[in-house]
Amino acid sequence: VNKGNIFVTLKSPRQRPVVAPGKHPLSQAELMVLFRKELNKIPHVKAFIQDLSLSGFSAKRGFPIEMSIQGPDWDRLWQHAEEIKERMAQSGLMVDVDTDYLAGASEIRVIPDRAKAAGHGVSIEAINTTVNTLIGGNRVAQYTHNGKRYDVRMRLISQQRAAANDITQLWVWNNRGELVQLKDVVTIEEKLAVVNITRRNRERAITLFANVAPGKSQATAVAEAQKIAKAVLPEGYTAVFTGSSKTSQESGGGLAFVFIMGIVVAYMVLASQFNSYVHPLSVLMALPFSISGALIALWMGGQSLNLYSLIGLILLMGIVKKNSILLVDFTNQMREKGLQVREALLEACPVRLRPILMTSAATIAAAIPPALAIGPGVEVRIPMAVAVIGGVVVSTFFTLFVVPCVYSLLAGLERHA
Repeated sequence: VNKGNIFVTLKSPRQRPVVAPGKHPLSQAELMVLFRKELNKIPHVKAFIQDLSLSGFSAKRGFPIEMSIQGPDWDRLWQHAEEIKERMAQSGLMVDVDTDYLAGASEIRVIPDRAKAAGHGVSIEAINTTVNTLIGGNRVAQYTHNGKRYDVRMRLISQQRAAANDITQLWVWNNRGELVQLKDVVTIEEKLAVVNITRRNRERAITLFANVAPGKSQATAVAEAQKIAKAVLPEGYTAVFTGSSKTSQESGGGLAFVFIMGIVVAYMVLASQFNSYVHPLSVLMALPFSISGALIALWMGGQSLNLYSLIGLILLMGIVKKNSILLVDFTNQMREKGLQVREALLEACPVRLRPILMTSAATIAAAIPPALAIGPGVEVRIPMAVAVIGGVVVSTFFTLFVVPCVYSLLAGLERHA
């Protein structure tokens, strides 16, 4: 298999020319699509484009989709891997689909016919020694000259070992001291040989890898690859996600756990702070609006729900609660002075309006530079910044209306809580 790697370092986006029909310099993702299309037009060339920045999430190649096919029989394994590879490429969710299976060059296999060999009195060891010595070469002696020791090797000349049929023309001694031609006791097979055989968990394995198609999500592509593997693989063969795919699944599960634990811990801290089981619910009412605001902002900005936007959602948990805390805490102070719930809310809301708007405006202003992607390499921070801006805007607006209403409704439960 002939292959080569080309490493390309892109110029700054401002230094790239505008390619028609586009109206702006192409991004890295757009250039990958263009390079893939143009390079694969070259005859007998199969081009795969890889984003090297993704290699930090994987110990292997760093492709977004990596799946290891494992099983006992190597020949059936690569056949199943090829079928899965074709289906993944036809799904429209993945591009640059390939495997680490390398067929390499052909090999000649000399298979003794034990019945015929026994009839001619030829041992398997004699066949092995003859072929190994005359075709592969074997050291039979050494000699010394001018203080140096040289090996003496026996081997046929290159013209006598160029073809597979040359092996069958060899002669071997039998146990009666007679010469027997190899074609009478062996058969010759010629087939493709693999360059290497990989294993995972003590099973033979072939790894498939691919890029996510433009406009598609990694989670959708991983789910489709898993569905294809289940449909193709028979009993005894398994598909295990590795590399970036495994890291992404683990990160998603870890972030979901952190999100849930953050809500639980926040409720416990707020309950101890307010000495109430009810008031923390009023504070946490801002969270649903922040999540919906973040999702709307990501949709409007053309961003996906990825690792960075999930980090932005977790960041929102700590940001948006401060508006509710300011409002609920000051309302409690007014009630401690003897005001009823309605009067306390009417007193607290106008007073806390300015600090709520000031802190929200400061948060949004801090998130605007990364959202605008000013500077090289900051595109990865856009989803996080967009999620923060959308969540803060929506939660701030609804906090001013929803939290006082929820507080007044739950105030009657304080004696029971």
